[in-house]
Amino acid sequence: MAREINSNLLERLKKGDLLPLLDYIKSDSDLRFEVRSGGKAVVYYRKGKALEIANGGFNVDEKYGNVPPKDLAGNTPKEYFQQIKKVIDDWVENSQKKHRPEFDTQQCIARDNQDKNDAYFILDMEYNFAQDRIDKSDRVKRAGFDLLGIERLTGKVVFFEVKKGLESLTGKAGIKSHINDFETCLYGKNSDVFRENLETDIKNIVHDKTELGIIDNYTLPADFCLKNMDIDLVFIFEPNDPDDRDKYDKIFEKERINSKGAHKKYKTIFVTSTNYKLI
Repeated sequence: MAREINSNLLERLKKGDLLPLLDYIKSDSDLRFEVRSGGKAVVYYRKGKALEIANGGFNVDEKYGNVPPKDLAGNTPKEYFQQIKKVIDDWVENSQKKHRPEFDTQQCIARDNQDKNDAYFILDMEYNFAQDRIDKSDRVKRAGFDLLGIERLTGKVVFFEVKKGLESLTGKAGIKSHINDFETCLYGKNSDVFRENLETDIKNIVHDKTELGIIDNYTLPADFCLKNMDIDLVFIFEPNDPDDRDKYDKIFEKERINSKGAHKKYKTIFVTSTNYKLI
């Protein structure tokens, strides 16, 4: 199912009863508004789902604990988000195994790479491929990536995987695993379906976010097509220690060589807690 906001919900957010909610979300740099399938939108805070917005109402995950009343989001959004932020902050502090260190880095990168002068434009956070058109036996278990963006100079579509600290580079969610998933989705036997779904999603996301005034400095080319486009996977690494950068290269190369994408070079962009610009 494609990512696209319900047409009635889009109008309510643009100029109806939900306009104050949208205006507040846009004014708060800690929040990230994303287009989702099923006609919905999700607002993230520290990668936590602070609010799900559907045409039929609001929803928030009860796992965070004592969440505020959902209707508060529509009536007094400032008060709602002040409360849900505190709830998610408390949940993060007490659920370290569930909230990995790179989660905060991921949202900071999405926030800080929106300007027309940035090398990359972050379009979506927590992108997961729709696989309903693919036989169950051929579906990719981890068909999702941290960030989806576009390289402004070339117009190339780019997936980003965010890593923080050397311990994040190996294992089930390590470099090799991400490369294998990327190769299977974008260059495997069902790549045509994955690419068609991705193309539709990108068009819908750009349209909906432009309509809502979230995007005001990017337009897709009229002939935008992903069928034969070379799509990139870029790793973003935030070191915990200055020495990590030197160690990173060796670990990364070993993981790459043992992956399906051993024949390719994969770019890494290094960021710090004081600079999340992708250059």
